[in-house]
Amino acid sequence: MNRFQKFLFAVSLLPWLGGCGVADMAYNNAPEFVAGKLEDAFDLNDAQSEQLDASLQQFFVWHRNEELNRYREFLDRAALDAADGITAAEFLGLRDNIVDAWNRSVEKGIDSLGDILANLTAEQIEQYQQYHRERSKEHEDYLEKTAQQRETSRVERAYEILEDWFGKFDSILEKRVTERLRQAPDIYQPWLNYREQRHQALVAAMKQGLTRERLKTIMLDPSTDFARAFAPAREAYWREYAAAVEDISSWLSKQQRQRAVSRLQKFARLVERLHGQG
Repeated sequence: MNRFQKFLFAVSLLPWLGGCGVADMAYNNAPEFVAGKLEDAFDLNDAQSEQLDASLQQFFVWHRNEELNRYREFLDRAALDAADGITAAEFLGLRDNIVDAWNRSVEKGIDSLGDILANLTAEQIEQYQQYHRERSKEHEDYLEKTAQQRETSRVERAYEILEDWFGKFDSILEKRVTERLRQAPDIYQPWLNYREQRHQALVAAMKQGLTRERLKTIMLDPSTDFARAFAPAREAYWREYAAAVEDISSWLSKQQRQRAVSRLQKFARLVERLHGQG
């Protein structure tokens, strides 16, 4: 993801990212945080920065008023699903809700910020390309690992997420969960290809005169060449991961499942409170 995408994705998932106080502070300070990231990426001038601040305020008013109540609803549904074990279909349904939230945020973000991105100078576009190149170096360490090292890293990361949601696993369950997670495919290289091709499409559009509709096509349209090329690997990964979650969920105790339920309910109430502050 480029930084513009990352901020939108983070906005979609902010209530999931930490404790109540952390999420409150992160959400309420998100406009300033996002403005700093975009100013770094594009080296905006004073007039653009003022326009950016106004656009971000507009975006976050919309997000608080329109989106947070939707999050509460699907978090409550997810809590009900988790109570008796999460099926693959339920997990994929939750994933679809998150993707829908992401797409709505991207579209609204483009409507709010599109004028700024449509009027970048050649120097600012070059600044963005350099910014992207520097951030791409973050992925080099992973790509230099062997297939076995990548698998170990991928499984460890997924295992830590599951333990965070369900609590500490004993040694027997740890082995079963680890073996099951190894069956999920490595999607990293297809995702990097997709990321780079989309970045190149974005830069080309900026140089030609970027419109809101063109930006929405690059960011959201599943029929672009790079989106269609990535889709099979992405869908295969999520189907296998959802199946793994269903299997693992069936091995958990009632107390472990209840931990996930309680956490989802806590996030739902947090989102409700943030929505009420609007």
